[in-house]
Amino acid sequence: EHGTHNTTLKDVGERAGYSRGLASNRFGSKEVLFSQMVRDFNRKWASGLKGFVEDRTGLAAFMSAFDAVEYFLMNHTIEMQALYILWFESMTSHTVVRRRLAANHSAYRRDAERWVREGIEEGTIRPSIDPSCFAVEFAALIFGLVYQWLVDPSAINIHAVFQHYRRSTLEILAERRP
Repeated sequence: EHGTHNTTLKDVGERAGYSRGLASNRFGSKEVLFSQMVRDFNRKWASGLKGFVEDRTGLAAFMSAFDAVEYFLMNHTIEMQALYILWFESMTSHTVVRRRLAANHSAYRRDAERWVREGIEEGTIRPSIDPSCFAVEFAALIFGLVYQWLVDPSAINIHAVFQHYRRSTLEILAERRP
């Protein structure tokens, strides 16, 4: 409602229905609260991702992970909006959150890169695909899409974009068998 910079721990405590000082007493600073929120979401995301990917590898794992991202955006919309706003707004003023976000980005790229490498080894992904570059492109799509969606939700049809990206990605990645 007020952005990360204009929100106070007093506001958080009151809005949660507790005393003005509870959030301050529990967390000490907004940065610690925000970091805790990011950590808690990361745990939820990791569990959800694992449920989608299961024991898949390569192209199948990548596509399942992509399904997980769409599922979270479409089915946990308010939580996702709040989390990404927190991330985007906190980058310049909350060092702990920025470091945690950088670590998240690194982990997301590492996973995508691993899936591409596995797909190349399995023969389901073309060997001409650069796993590192593709991982950066994938992360850029997700974070860029979310940014646009936050700025103007009615202008972005998340499902349509994901459907198009699935088709495009399969055209780019999938090894063509004669």
